Amino acid sequence: MKKTLLSIALGSLVLFTACGDSSSTANADSLKAANETRQKYLDDITAAEKAMANSKEYDSKLALEALRAYNTFFTKFPKDTLAAEYLFKASDIAQGTGNYQQAAIYLETILDQHTGYSKYPDALFAAAHVYDEYLENVNNGGNRAIELYDFIMEKYPSSPYAEQSRILKQYVGKPDSVLINDIMRKAQEQEKK
Repeated sequence: MKKTLLSIALGSLVLFTACGDSSSTANADSLKAANETRQKYLDDITAAEKAMANSKEYDSKLALEALRAYNTFFTKFPKDTLAAEYLFKASDIAQGTGNYQQAAIYLETILDQHTGYSKYPDALFAAAHVYDEYLENVNNGGNRAIELYDFIMEKYPSSPYAEQSRILKQYVGKPDSVLINDIMRKAQEQEKK
């Protein structure tokens, strides 16, 4: 009887150890595959960025390839440390192509999901600018611009964006000519002094 119990205990231990080894091997294989996939997407981004940099003039096809590479990366790896940077770059390309709603979506994703991003204040101001300048009359874009300007002034009062936000907030909803006239008037007042 003791031999039977000992045999069962040893058999269970061997079986348990074997299962543990296959589980850790499977986890290691899965991690290796994920890293290889991540590296493939990073290589695609590098190639797209290099092609854009080597182009002597703007090429919409190259811009689209870069956007596709960025999109694929942050869709597959939304929590990755590089996701926010690629979202920021994608927003820049989207703005350059005139797709301001898509640029706002990229920037809002940063604001919602990547609050620790080193360029977070830049993303805030870029989003405020996109809403203010291009989407003011789309889905309450002007209101969103004001919210973002207020947030910048409150959370980053010593940043260079705080003063700009204070000034630009006054002109949300007004034609650009009002801002230009105010700038010219202030310049003339300075000349008189």
